[in-house]
Amino acid sequence: MNTLQEKMEKEVIALIFRDYPDLRDQILKARVTSREFTGVGFFTDYHKEDILSEKNRTVINAAVGAILNNRIEVGFVFFITKEEGGVLECYTNGGGPFPDQIENYEVFVYQKGENSTLIRPK
Repeated sequence: MNTLQEKMEKEVIALIFRDYPDLRDQILKARVTSREFTGVGFFTDYHKEDILSEKNRTVINAAVGAILNNRIEVGFVFFITKEEGGVLECYTNGGGPFPDQIENYEVFVYQKGENSTLIRPK
């Protein structure tokens, strides 16, 4: 993983938790325990002692996405459990391959379109 991907992850977390500043600050300071690349995205695991959760399981899908290398669209979901801590999941939209190297990126919040579909801002 390169520092550009780490920077992108921090921007994504800041947007996902934009309405939860205390939790956002915890996650941005949390230690990464592992990172697994799946071919179509990745999972980043955060140390459970660094993220306090009173619920058994919380899933936060805050309609955050990114364009990688000017062409690959990805989405993100964050999971928090008491037992395992936090996990950031990144996945390619359409199931295409995740790039071997991130050369540039643009993070954004999807907008709601007709019939509550999510569309990328222009």
